[in-house]
Amino acid sequence: MTITSVALAGVAAIALVSPAVAQQAQPVPAATLVKAVNLPYEEFTLPNGLRVVVHTDRKAPVVALSVWYDVGAKHEPAGKTGFAHLFEHLMFNGSENAPDDFFEPLKQVGATDFNGTTNLDRTNYYETVPTAALERALFLESDRMGYLLGAVTQAKLDEQRGVVQNEKRQGDNQPYGLVDYKITAGLLAVTHPYGHDTIGSMADLDAATLTTVRDWFRSHYGPNNAVLALAGDIDVATAKRLVTKYFGAISSGPKTAARVVPVTTLTAPKVETMKDRVAAVMISRSWTVPGSNDPQSVNLDIAANVLGGLASSRLQEALVRQEKLATSVSAYNYGYNQIGQFTIQVVVKEGVDPAKVMQRLDAITADFLKNGPT
Repeated sequence: MTITSVALAGVAAIALVSPAVAQQAQPVPAATLVKAVNLPYEEFTLPNGLRVVVHTDRKAPVVALSVWYDVGAKHEPAGKTGFAHLFEHLMFNGSENAPDDFFEPLKQVGATDFNGTTNLDRTNYYETVPTAALERALFLESDRMGYLLGAVTQAKLDEQRGVVQNEKRQGDNQPYGLVDYKITAGLLAVTHPYGHDTIGSMADLDAATLTTVRDWFRSHYGPNNAVLALAGDIDVATAKRLVTKYFGAISSGPKTAARVVPVTTLTAPKVETMKDRVAAVMISRSWTVPGSNDPQSVNLDIAANVLGGLASSRLQEALVRQEKLATSVSAYNYGYNQIGQFTIQVVVKEGVDPAKVMQRLDAITADFLKNGPT
């Protein structure tokens, strides 16, 4: 079955309010409708560069702990795609002074909500523990930050490489599972920092050696390249004492260098047609847009909801409910730090000409660009 992926040129193609609409009466500012969130916190930095953020909340005897490393897929050079995600897995497989599975000691003390995530911008690890177990969690996090490499063996590397590659196979074999690769390749050059996916290529994962993964860890996982956040039944004085006890002796490492990342545009629209073993045609249209660090990102989030992100959205109402041309629609603004991707997807109803659906999609989008939301 055919999947049509359309990548359109121009960051300015999607805007929440067009010039014509901007000249009309302005709505009530959102700040007058929604009460601002007040989340007080204190922070300090250890001599080795570890930044610590503390929010005190005594409602329950628990502390949520999260470590964020400034390393993600965008930092991976050619030949090392997938390394950040691979290390997310390796860092759950034990460290020098806690050589077993990372989760088991947390389960023993009643920890909840523990895991890790990697994306193009960063890697983070988190857990929520009873206050009495905070020291155990801090010990485990500090040990894998400062003393991991002695526990990374060839057997562990091979095991986690296989786990990651199996994740990739599972994702690729999902319906429409290869579409995102095609969109990324259509919008961004392979040399762009955001030009490859987080899970990496099979070839690069196969090529990973103990030497290359150890070098990767030494380059990116030092305390001065991380932020530790503590929220809950804790105060800043206690945090300083405990964080210094467990993290203070870890040596600083290299700091991830900041990079200027361009929000690229295409010189002309690109149209790609893919074949897949699925029962319905999906139309996917994507734009590169400013990332979450740009104020425009909020407007783009709202635009996605109005167009196709809600059950009452314009595309849902027109294409699914009224005209019955599609079985589902979606729109989302996926904002990374320095670049974003605005995507609209429509699954065409069986028996309907996809060209007709694309025509209607163009018309609804053009009307939104001209007149803005109601």
